[in-house]
Amino acid sequence: MSLPAVDAATLGQGAERVPPASDKTKEAAQQFEGLLMGLLFQAMRKTVQSSGLLGDSGHSRSTYEYLMDQAVANKAAASGKGWGLAERLEEAWSRGKETKPPVQG
Repeated sequence: MSLPAVDAATLGQGAERVPPASDKTKEAAQQFEGLLMGLLFQAMRKTVQSSGLLGDSGHSRSTYEYLMDQAVANKAAASGKGWGLAERLEEAWSRGKETKPPVQG
């Protein structure tokens, strides 16, 4: 079994489909900020009494509260109206890539 031939045109087509690293960095930073916000919401929710709005059953209520917390946190982080942590992480990660010494092998 032989491998298919790869020419410059094929490589060029594939490169167009791969998102730039900056897009991946931004998405990862936003997801991380959303994760931290969600964890904070969960910890804060444990400190208050249940209002009964989402039901009285412990398991179903906790599921709905978790989903609501994650939705709010992800929306805030993705909209750029979160804590600003995603932007700072993205800047730091980008700086790290620029100052990284070349690999010698």
